[in-house]
Amino acid sequence: MTSASSSVAQIPFQFENNQQHDLDTFLQGENKTLLHLLKSIASNEKPHCLYLWGVQGTGKTHLLQAVCKQASESNLHVAYIPLKQLDEISIEMLHDLGDLDIVCIDDLECISGHLEWQQGLTWLYNELRDNKRSLVISANISPANIPLEVNDLKSRLSWDQVCKIKTPSDELKIQILKQKAKLRSFELSDDVIEFIIRRVDRDMATLMSILDKIDHASLAAKRKITIPFVKELIN
Repeated sequence: MTSASSSVAQIPFQFENNQQHDLDTFLQGENKTLLHLLKSIASNEKPHCLYLWGVQGTGKTHLLQAVCKQASESNLHVAYIPLKQLDEISIEMLHDLGDLDIVCIDDLECISGHLEWQQGLTWLYNELRDNKRSLVISANISPANIPLEVNDLKSRLSWDQVCKIKTPSDELKIQILKQKAKLRSFELSDDVIEFIIRRVDRDMATLMSILDKIDHASLAAKRKITIPFVKELIN
């Protein structure tokens, strides 16, 4: 694969609702500066190496896929690599990415214990930096604490920009749930959302998991989304 072959690296992964993952649909909350930086990267204004981290459910995958989407729409050459699907990926795909405009590596923590992948990403990091290209890496833990065995890679993660995604307030979580439901072509009433917020853990990973269950269950049962219906799912 070369940068001339396609505007988007042809990697066979399913992006959940990828057509909805753009930077304008990310409710920024206290992440205004981060969002501005990502828009700059997606516009290819100047090269960046960015390490983006935050707990599960804070929108890292959304942001990386959104960067790729915006960049590809401007005919830039990009690649998105979800390391969560490591068993489905050949490390050889890293060999042809150094000339792309932007490479996004998602879920870096998944290569803990995989020395070959850590070496490969070290070489890719060096190549992209030397070629003045952009690299965006996401993880659920800071670069100082991520459990990687290859010190060359671990040290490079802190060389450039490091940003932590700030977790949303309860008010913003409600807006996010409403938006995500609307993008999936159903609506959640204020009463239903308030019930969910009161009854389950308020971290975004749990809330998004509940949203997935509501989406699938309401389609299967062809039922209106009410508090009793959601209560059954939670229980």
